[in-house]
Amino acid sequence: MSLITIAASAVIVVVDPTSMWVFYALGVILVSHALAWVLRAAPGWFAAASLLGWSSVMIATPLALTQSQLNGLERIVRRQRDGWEAAQATLDFFAPLVPYATPLLIVVTVFFVALGVLALRGARQGASAYMLEAAEQLANACIVVGKIAAFLFVPMMLIILYDVFQRKYLGYNPDFTNTDWYKTFTSTRLQEMEWHLHATLFLLTLGYGYVKDAHVRIELVRDTLRPRARAWVELFGALLFMVPYCYVVIEYGTENALRAFNIGEGSDALTGLPHRFIIKGMLPVGFVFVALAGLSAALKCLVYLFGPSSLRAASGQYADVHPSTQPADA
Repeated sequence: MSLITIAASAVIVVVDPTSMWVFYALGVILVSHALAWVLRAAPGWFAAASLLGWSSVMIATPLALTQSQLNGLERIVRRQRDGWEAAQATLDFFAPLVPYATPLLIVVTVFFVALGVLALRGARQGASAYMLEAAEQLANACIVVGKIAAFLFVPMMLIILYDVFQRKYLGYNPDFTNTDWYKTFTSTRLQEMEWHLHATLFLLTLGYGYVKDAHVRIELVRDTLRPRARAWVELFGALLFMVPYCYVVIEYGTENALRAFNIGEGSDALTGLPHRFIIKGMLPVGFVFVALAGLSAALKCLVYLFGPSSLRAASGQYADVHPSTQPADA
């Protein structure tokens, strides 16, 4: 059920905000998440669905249109372009619903918070163990995605090697530029594919780097604090800065990718790659896993600070002093 919630969360963000699909996706999110609680979904899946489901509804803002969307529809109606009747019907449909947009978002927020509290209270293993299990499952998801994404360096290196070889070969056979092969795999396309793969690899391993504590830290102050103070710093940093920042990047990154898709944006170079929305879409996807990694860290810190002492060792990853060397798998 949580997987359905996550899928519907992606749908509600990418569909046309003026279509009925927004309301269908909203209904699926609420119903599937409630069923996930009833059926006792895995803690990690439930936590991920809670964060992504709530965030997607906040981004989509059902019952309301953004100012740019309203301006666009009004411009179509005013100039009576093709489809102005449909634009007018959309404006008439949303006009009476706008006052209910904010109450709906409040209700959705209360819904997700209430189900989260009920899941913790009903956990057979106890609330602290439930949160720790969710944190470990979220971290494992980021690790799996990061390890798979790391293999993108293989095609990236092969493309780089072929690009170098092809450039050298052109010095011996300039007529090669007239072949269909070269027109398909021009040097410009190869170079763009190189940085596309590099950007994708980097974005999809950000969450992995955080859960492995392999990212850059400035330890001038943190390492001098006591373990509980370090956990508080990590908790506030994750909840007040990291996850909200991910929300902003996901919202505007998705908007940017959708705009690129709608206008058919491609490379600035005439012989470059088309479909620029694919690489732009990797930005919000990558930060989804960063947000999940931040949620994992926050849950571990909560267990360390407020959970039983028996779970302190398992949840104390972010209360320890940052090691000078990383483990082999980091």
